Order: sequence, then C-alpha cells, then structure tokens
Amino acid sequence: MTEAVALQSLQQSLRRCFDVIEKQQEEWNLVIAECDSLITTLSNLAQQLQSCKKVVFAKTPLSEYSDLQERLWFKLESAMDLTLEKLNDKICTLQKVRDSVSHHVGSVLYVYEVNAEKLVLDACVKRSSISPSIADMLEWLQDIEKYYRNQYIQRKLLLHLNYNHLSEMKNLPQAWRKLEDNASSKQQSVQDILLCVSYFRGAGHEKE
Repeated sequence: MTEAVALQSLQQSLRRCFDVIEKQQEEWNLVIAECDSLITTLSNLAQQLQSCKKVVFAKTPLSEYSDLQERLWFKLESAMDLTLEKLNDKICTLQKVRDSVSHHVGSVLYVYEVNAEKLVLDACVKRSSISPSIADMLEWLQDIEKYYRNQYIQRKLLLHLNYNHLSEMKNLPQAWRKLEDNASSKQQSVQDILLCVSYFRGAGHEKE
C-alpha cells in the first residue's frame, strides 16, 4: 500500500467517524432533553412521598379512611417506579451513544496504527483551508470519546437511586443542571470540532 492510499484510507475512516459522531450527538441531546422532564417528575413525586410519610392521617379529617395513607404511598411509589424505569431506558440509550462513539473512534485509531509506518510526519501535521491536520483530528476524536464516556458514567451514577434516597431524588433537578453546566463547555467543543471538519467531510463526500 502506497502512502497516498494509506492517507486516503485514514481520511475516509475519519469522515465516517465524524458523520457518526454528528448523528450520535443529535441522539444524545434529544435523550438529555427527555431526561429533563422525567427528572422534574421524579423530584415532584419524591417530595410528595416525603410529605406523605410525615403526615399523621389519624389526626386529620381523613382518619376515617384507614388505608388512605398506604394507598397514597403505593400510588406514589408506583409512579416513581415507572419514572425510574423510563430514566433507566434513557440511560441505556446514552450508553449506546457512548459505545457507538467509542467503537468508531477505536476503528479510526486502528486504521491509523495499521498505516502509521506508511504515513510521513508531514502528511499527518499538514493543514489546508478545507482540512485540519490528521494529528489534530485524531486528538479531537479522543477528546470526544472521553467526553461521552465521562458524561455517561456521571449521569448513570447520579440516577442510581431508590426509595431510601428521597432527599437526593427531590434535589435531583439541581444536581442534573449542575452536571449540565459543568459539561456545557465540552459539549460546545464537540460542536466546534464538527464545524471545523465540515469542509473536510464535505469534500470527501463529493468525491464519493
């Protein structure tokens, strides 16, 4: 395999990977938005259940309904179960996004390693008006993979809750927003990278 063929193979792999990342980013953002409303719902249910457990129904006008408090607990806990199940489904989708990004980034790095001996340094660090350097793009892909990996782990841990964590559930929206705020610069970085490689990707697709 000549240097030109090795370079073309790596460039094609890079384009495919960035195409996948763009689609996965859209999926990620959609799922995060869906999680926002579910987290608010879970917080409200936790607050209601916490309040319900503090009330002594025997000392209220509702005392004649002996099983009312128990029925309310059951209703609230069932609603919380359903909400947690939906959130777990969303986390599974985030895991698929992370796995897809990791797989495709790994594929690019494999293609690079296989062809590394055929690629001279100048070819890897050369930039043009329509293309960042190979070295830049490889570094960016590793940063993106790390971002999704860390974000998935943090969100999964944050949602590892049960009925013994009512206070944490009640305060979940604040913790979720804090995680979003901390990740905003990294998320913007992913968008900036996709913008930087837009001409590179477009030029390759035109040839195809």
